[in-house]
Amino acid sequence: MNVQEIITKLRENGYKITPQRQEIIGVLMLEKKHLTVEEIHTRIAHRYPNLSPDTVYRNVGVLAQLNVLARADFGDGKARYKLMEHDGHKHHLVCLGCGNSEEVDFCPLDYMDGRTFRDKKFDVRRHSFEIYGYCWACRKKEA
Repeated sequence: MNVQEIITKLRENGYKITPQRQEIIGVLMLEKKHLTVEEIHTRIAHRYPNLSPDTVYRNVGVLAQLNVLARADFGDGKARYKLMEHDGHKHHLVCLGCGNSEEVDFCPLDYMDGRTFRDKKFDVRRHSFEIYGYCWACRKKEA
């Protein structure tokens, strides 16, 4: 999604385009990785010192609800957010050492028979798939 598409989506749903909201969107546009709310807040706090983490939390929640942001949990109990990709989802390799993640172009659902869900009368709307291990840099440090 580009900035104009996000702004249009916000306006269509009755949300104002505040400078703080634009700043949050800007941070997410620049970063090509998942960020926690705390990381987003840290990146903009110097420009908006009165901006509370709660405000960032609420804005991120709105953007996630509007399917502008994808939410991921890499097993450490911290929700992370990234701009939604056009196909609606990505899967990740997650390093248990440094916490970095890398997107992978593989979806296990592509290899499953649709009957699995039909037989259970289950309508899949979204899913996630993360593989946990150690990246090359962390493995190198261990050696």
